[in-house]
Amino acid sequence: MPPELRRLFVILAVVVMGIAVVWATRFDSMPPADFSIQNGTDPKTLDPHRATGQPESRILFGIFSGLLQMLPDGDPDPVSGLQPMSPQPAVAKSYEVSDDKLTYTFHLRDDAVWSDGVPITSEDFVWSWTRMLHPATACEYNFQLFSVPFAEQFSSGVVNVGDRCEVELFDRPNPDGTTEADTGELNIQNFPRGTMLYGTLREIRKPPEPELAEDVTEDDREEAMLNWQESWVFVLDIADEDENGGIDWDGPTTRQTFTADMDSPVADEDTQRVHNVLVAFSKLGGMETPDEHTFVVNLEDPLPYFPSLAAYYPLFPVPRHVIEKHGAPMWTKAENIVSNGPYVVGLRRLRDRVRLVKNPRWFGADSVAIETIDALSTEGQNTALNMYETGQIDWVTDPPTALLETLKQRDDFYAAPMLSVYFFRINTTRKPLDDPRIRRALAMAIDRQQIVDQVAKAGQVPAYALVPPGIAGYEPPPGFKPDVDAAKQLLADAGYPGGRGIPKITLLYNTSEGHRAIAEVVQQQLQNNLNVKLELQNMEWGSFLDKTNQIDYDIARAGWIADYADPNTFLDLWLTDGPQNSTGWSNAQFDRLLKEAAAESDAAKRMQLLSQAEAIWIDEMPVIPLYFYVGINMVKPRIKGFFPSPQDLHPLHLMSIDDNPDQPADSEVARRPSGRDLFIADRLLSKPQPTIRPTAPSQLPNEKVTAR
Repeated sequence: MPPELRRLFVILAVVVMGIAVVWATRFDSMPPADFSIQNGTDPKTLDPHRATGQPESRILFGIFSGLLQMLPDGDPDPVSGLQPMSPQPAVAKSYEVSDDKLTYTFHLRDDAVWSDGVPITSEDFVWSWTRMLHPATACEYNFQLFSVPFAEQFSSGVVNVGDRCEVELFDRPNPDGTTEADTGELNIQNFPRGTMLYGTLREIRKPPEPELAEDVTEDDREEAMLNWQESWVFVLDIADEDENGGIDWDGPTTRQTFTADMDSPVADEDTQRVHNVLVAFSKLGGMETPDEHTFVVNLEDPLPYFPSLAAYYPLFPVPRHVIEKHGAPMWTKAENIVSNGPYVVGLRRLRDRVRLVKNPRWFGADSVAIETIDALSTEGQNTALNMYETGQIDWVTDPPTALLETLKQRDDFYAAPMLSVYFFRINTTRKPLDDPRIRRALAMAIDRQQIVDQVAKAGQVPAYALVPPGIAGYEPPPGFKPDVDAAKQLLADAGYPGGRGIPKITLLYNTSEGHRAIAEVVQQQLQNNLNVKLELQNMEWGSFLDKTNQIDYDIARAGWIADYADPNTFLDLWLTDGPQNSTGWSNAQFDRLLKEAAAESDAAKRMQLLSQAEAIWIDEMPVIPLYFYVGINMVKPRIKGFFPSPQDLHPLHLMSIDDNPDQPADSEVARRPSGRDLFIADRLLSKPQPTIRPTAPSQLPNEKVTAR
């Protein structure tokens, strides 16, 4: 190396080292938060319309508020210790429901504002729900609004002749003040939208459908069909829009044509370029805004759980003025994000933490006791417990299962049943897993009792169906029975006697000591019982979600926590082409039963329809249920306001800190001193432990279908 380059290299190394020292010093000098949580992996997003998992939801419930919020309701159950929760006023100070249960009228608080002081109005909910449902947003929870008229059709992107539609012209604004029409270049930001027109669809002109060779790949076929659909020309009678956004659908109109592909052979000279033509969801009466503080929602079905949906984060409002300024995902950066919950994002460091800071503009700010909270990206069970014992974490969400027998004796250990299920999702489009006999054979050959007794060890209940026990009024169908001999016969019937000839199957799981432990046990059981070989593959959280959402796997671990206390929250995951399905499974009768249940006003009949749907699901087995969770947490005695709940919801704004709590009950572990030189997990693990597995399963699903 020439001397000049050597000198340059030395100078560069010194500069880099100096930057590293400055950064490390800055990191170390940051004062600790008042309260710290083990949040598992890094949250993939802080956008309520794009999030799906537990690491995201803990933060989103802290920084956003919906029309309603889930809060304690009544005394804890004397047997389970669970604190009942119910949807109660938040941004909406009150609401009324019509006698037919189809119309909800929400009255918004006068003092509800965004964290930058901008008032929250009823139009914020119309805009937010429209964004949540928009096909380009790809919200995995969009189905939660499908009982609002035209919501499902809007989200699907399908239009038919005679529909009243919206048209987005190709003139979205660019950050530099130009528009797409000026530059001719596509702006990938879906909001702000281009000029919006509204009219009735009269005709769809389609060029001849492309003729494709029989041996064309599926990807090439899909691309060809998408290009063909972009060349369609839509003929609409465009109506007038008044200054308040109302559309005169029955008044005078102007016929115009639109296409996404200006080279379409069926386009006219005056055909205009558009992004899309969708049913005019926001203009067709599903949502009404009589004034700034009144929001009316009309439903097609009398959903008994709709208030719980209104308290769930996908239906929370998002700040239009910030999203349209910064775009997605940049609007969620710590320096840009504006929210409306008890906390705001103070800082976010990848693979480290999200710091939440009390929001002084929240309508209930006077009742928020904790000023700062850190949600730490700590996945390791032993690491989290070490940090807990040395005072760096106040709330452990995933304690080491190998230590549960010891930890359960402590007063700061909480365990309670919850509405959630751990399962393996199956790609039903891949051979041999497209055969329900293979799927049932795998499910029947797994010894769940061994998993919950010797690996999970926290009171989990083996699952032989989908819906957890404990939902009032629901009588589940009989689940399948574990039976290795019957499983072997199913394999033989499917053409694989003794497991011979069955290809190797890959089991995908997101990086976690616990998920790996379960995967290893199942791997061994299927090898011993069926001679079926599983190959284990782990991925970090973001890549894992991408792969499962694209159905690019054989079998993938997952978990689901109820969004509300109803069987529907578990069953509607598996609707044909549902955004949470991610298995390729489809059953027309299952879909029909769920639709009938949604429209059924008689509670008992509705539960019977849902039970029939679950029976179909059990018979076809698109996923393999393993066990029903118990919620397991460790919380410092100084933290007040923490309680177990059926959905493992723990509102941060209800918690407070008492630095002089009562001393914990006497026990060897509770009296153990703490300090930087004490690492309880390492010391306890050095003692003799059960020999089944060295690590333990995660107690909670990282995602919502994980979900979602």
